[in-house]
Amino acid sequence: MAAAYCGAVIGAGFASGREVMSFFGKYGDMGRAGVIVATAMFMWAGVTILDVTHRSPVYSYQDLLSIVLRSPLLIKVADLLFLATLQVGTGVMIAAGGSLFSGWGVHYAAGCLIFSAVCCALLRTGSAGFLRANVWLVPGMIAVIIMLCLMQISHPALAVETGPWGAAVMYGAYNIAIAAVALSTLKPHLSSTAVWLGGLGGGLLTGGLLFLEYLALMQLPGQAEMPMLELAAAWLGAGKLLYEFTLLAAVTTTALANMHGLAARIAGADKYRFALAAIGGLGFMLAQIGFAGLVDLLYPLLGICNIVLVAGLCYYSLARVLAAGKSRGGR
Repeated sequence: MAAAYCGAVIGAGFASGREVMSFFGKYGDMGRAGVIVATAMFMWAGVTILDVTHRSPVYSYQDLLSIVLRSPLLIKVADLLFLATLQVGTGVMIAAGGSLFSGWGVHYAAGCLIFSAVCCALLRTGSAGFLRANVWLVPGMIAVIIMLCLMQISHPALAVETGPWGAAVMYGAYNIAIAAVALSTLKPHLSSTAVWLGGLGGGLLTGGLLFLEYLALMQLPGQAEMPMLELAAAWLGAGKLLYEFTLLAAVTTTALANMHGLAARIAGADKYRFALAAIGGLGFMLAQIGFAGLVDLLYPLLGICNIVLVAGLCYYSLARVLAAGKSRGGR
């Protein structure tokens, strides 16, 4: 469960180091406090989402929205926004996968097609396949990120200046929506223990990696487009191919979260594979627009989804705390 949570959050932006520098790097040493706040948000959101999923009849993000948002109109609007965001997000991840393949000499369109087909194959068994793929990909991905960060922290191979609170909240919220889409489909695999271990463990693991990246990347002299790849080139030389595969794994886990969450929403178990193929096909067509163009479309959509979802999760958490207080007071 923790691996699925972590895998949904660690996408191309996280694994490349670009998100860390954009949200926290400009605040210097104060960025550390921001990372800690973002970690606390990840832990709270993970436990809250899994708790809602475990306690209520939640099998997709639409069911989750119906619990945490009370307004039928707001639920319908949020659902449409999530549908658009997940499909465009799938296109973004397929475009990112195609770009990585093109760097290895594969034609861009062929790379997009290969990446889309692999994602569909990994998800052919639904939530079980989603969890299994994360169990395969996330540990190796984490190990390589930790290794590279520790190498840089211990002996800098490459030798920045000091509002982190708002950045921390924005960063945490930015990543919670996709995690919620994935986690809300895992009810058959949940127990009370899994809610706490998955939510706290996944949030803490993600935050720990975020903190390591922050410590490593703050030592860089400039603002590289993909800072972690710059570190990989400095430390590993030709072996930076290892980190390129890690980046591909990060793109894959986020693509799986998008595709699985969307397929679970629009199709029942008997039509899941058909929906998956349709999502992959449409994602392939969207990917032909190009990575940069799709990102410009995705981020505003994702930002609106985050605001709505985080507000709903706050409402749910407050209602639970108040109900628990009344229950104790009644005794």
